[in-house]
Amino acid sequence: MSPHIDMDELFDLDLALTTAEEENDETNDHQSDDSTQATAVDEIPTVIMGGGGGGGCIVCMEEFEVGGAAKQVPCDHVFHENCISKWLSIHNSCPLCRRIIIST
Repeated sequence: MSPHIDMDELFDLDLALTTAEEENDETNDHQSDDSTQATAVDEIPTVIMGGGGGGGCIVCMEEFEVGGAAKQVPCDHVFHENCISKWLSIHNSCPLCRRIIIST
């Protein structure tokens, strides 16, 4: 029988959203990437979450607030603005389906 492994010990979302490159790279190029990412997030349409049980944000795993604002990426997946902003500061694709959102 295999020992019980706690998933919380195996996966740390904060660590997954942080890279060594992000921690060590404080150059102007990185700042330029941040402004490109911020512009890309601003261009993503904001939607108001209804009461139809739309689920939750896959990045933070929290439910959406009814009547709250969220960002809907081109593949129609929806995330909290802060969550997708942090995600896109590291990745250029949707956290759920991996469709490219920001062209590099």
